[in-house]
This record gives sequence, structure tokens and C-alpha cells, in this order.
Amino acid sequence: MDRTDVCIIINSTPSYYYILPFMVGMLRRYGGPELVWPIFLATEVPEHPVCNEIVKKYNVRLLELSHEDTGFLESRAVALKTLVGEYKYCLPLQEDFILESAMDSGVIKKLLSAMDEHPNIVSARLMPCPGPKGLRVVDGLNAWNCGWAYLNSAIDEYGFTFQATIWSTKACSDWFLKIVSVLNDSLPKDKFSQKERNHLEVKVNLAENAEGQTIFWTMSKINGYEHIAWVRKGPQPNAVYLSPFPYRPTAIVQGKLEEWAVDLAKREGFSR
Repeated sequence: MDRTDVCIIINSTPSYYYILPFMVGMLRRYGGPELVWPIFLATEVPEHPVCNEIVKKYNVRLLELSHEDTGFLESRAVALKTLVGEYKYCLPLQEDFILESAMDSGVIKKLLSAMDEHPNIVSARLMPCPGPKGLRVVDGLNAWNCGWAYLNSAIDEYGFTFQATIWSTKACSDWFLKIVSVLNDSLPKDKFSQKERNHLEVKVNLAENAEGQTIFWTMSKINGYEHIAWVRKGPQPNAVYLSPFPYRPTAIVQGKLEEWAVDLAKREGFSR
């Protein structure tokens, strides 16, 4: 995929740096030779040895965040805002989204072309868990048998999730700016320390909870946005791999790398 208007962005913080060489290494390995999109790491300690390692080894670009912008949501809003205008589309990833086998570049190439033709489609969830509950297939993509369906506010519990999703960078930036604005109203900076805010925003998970979903769908309706997602191919747990970006949804639980991920890192040659 030789498009120059798409980027990948990872937000991270020092306590999770240990997984970055593994995560980015697998992304480069299984993204395939066509994956030439720049990878950005947004973080507050860009001079850290791990950051230097992945910059040199995997051609990662650094976006430095101030310590006041390190909140889970705010760090994303700030990073995305810097990319609007330069990149039409973005793929925000969390550190524990480990690409385990080949990304389907053909499907994603067709997806981006469809999003070009239908600019009202501003996000496409690559992870089929949670998948779309409806079967209203996407015009144009159905002919390619790509397995996409529209998300529907009436039946889908999650319009927004942090799972791997290709976004219009502008729409994604606007969404995070909006949710941060709501967060600031409920946790004003003059009444809560940065540490307290960081703890509470993760605990409350405003972007994915019921309040956040209402805000998401309301904002989408006002702007005429449509959202699509990959249809899960079956009930079996490994059906999450039958998708354009095959990874297991969570490799880190309560700050600790899951055993299956430790084993995977060893098999792939990334154990330290």
C-alpha cells in the first residue's frame, strides 16, 4: 500500500515501553512489504532508550507530548491534532495490539478506496469483536466480499471502541477533542491533579461507557458520519483472526503481559 496519506499512531507511556519493540517489530514483519505508512509514537519521554531503539530499528517517528497532555484521552487528542492536514486517514493502535499474521493489504486498499468515494464513512473497525450486529452491507464493498457492515446506533452497543480502526484523521481528531472537552467539564484541571485525572479517566472510561457512546452517536448524526466494522466470521474465539488486521484484542491485563503473548514473543524472537 503505497499511499502517502495514511499513518499509524501509537500513544504510549514509559510503563508500557517494554512491549514496543515487540509490538512494532510484529507490525513491520506482518504488515508486509507494502506497508510503507509512517508509524508515529506519541509519548512524553522521547529520549528513552526504547524510543531510540524503535526509531532506529523500525523507522518510527516521535511526537513529543508535554507532561500536561499525558492523560489517556488527552494524549490522543493532542497527537491526532498534529496529524490533521498531513494525513487523510490514520490507524490508531494501542501497545498491546500485536499483529500476529499477515495483514490483508488487498482488503484494506479497497477499503481506503471506498472511503475516498464515500467520505461520509469516517471509520472502519478492523477488529470483529465487537462486530456489527446488523447486516446492512456497505455499498461498493459488498461486491468485493470484504465482510463490512454499517454500525447502527439502535442495535450496536459500541459505536466507538479503542480496537484497531481506520479513521478519517479529521473525524478522529474531532471526536477526541470533543470527548476531552466533556472530560474537562467533569474533571476540571483546577480541582484535580494530573495523576488524579489520569486515574479517574481510565477508571471511568468515558469514551467507551454509555455516556461516551451517546456523545459519539450524537456527534455522528450532527455531522452525517457513518461507521462500518468487519463482520465476525463465526463464534469461535479464533474468529478474531479472520479479519484484515489479525490480532488478539488484549495482550496486557492490569499492566502485565499475558502468558500467550510472552510465548508469542519468544517464538517470534522478541524475548529479552
